[in-house]
Amino acid sequence: MADILRFGRIVQARRQELGMSQADVRDAGGPSDLTVRKLERGHTARPDFVTLGKLDRALKWTAGSAGRALQGGEPTPLPSDASEQPQAMPVDTRRRPAQPVTAIDHGVILRTDALADLTRKGRALDELPALTTDLTSSVAELRHAIDRITRAWIIRQTEIARRDDTLSDLILVLDDHLRSPPTAGTQADIDDLRYLRWLAGYETTTDEDQQRYERRFAKALESERGDR
Repeated sequence: MADILRFGRIVQARRQELGMSQADVRDAGGPSDLTVRKLERGHTARPDFVTLGKLDRALKWTAGSAGRALQGGEPTPLPSDASEQPQAMPVDTRRRPAQPVTAIDHGVILRTDALADLTRKGRALDELPALTTDLTSSVAELRHAIDRITRAWIIRQTEIARRDDTLSDLILVLDDHLRSPPTAGTQADIDDLRYLRWLAGYETTTDEDQQRYERRFAKALESERGDR
């Protein structure tokens, strides 16, 4: 279980070890100084995967360290000679793309920094003021497109984690996302979310869906072997 108070002490200790102010953390690509202050005091809800990724970057931890610390583990500092280098993807480090977004035959590969940036921009759309009907419709379509790209990345990483029996490492930063009910988008969007929840063990399916998702998972593994 997440221990927010312990996590806050770890974040504060690392920040002070690096000689950083809370504003310095923000300027280094971390969460806002207000968010950092709340985290350190334990006055916040469980941080999401975007916030955890920002902390890894700003505090010079290896990818996934903040999430591990949140769950009771210990973060891993980057080697001193690698602290300024971009971090690898947390699950499939062998295939980190040189570019933020890389197209492949059956989807896209996103770097975690690109995913976090895309998620932030998607959230900014939710804060736009009142728009005309046409613009509101266009924004909704763009929001759905961002959600689909994000979900495709998460599904891919969850398939890899299920294959490698490392689901617990991924689920700890996706728990809120996985618990969200499928309420928006097309039927295909809803089915993708249900498949993701099935991969992570959050979804109870009918026998028909179980067989369908097993076939989809097997096909994903076969596609990955073909890429190597």
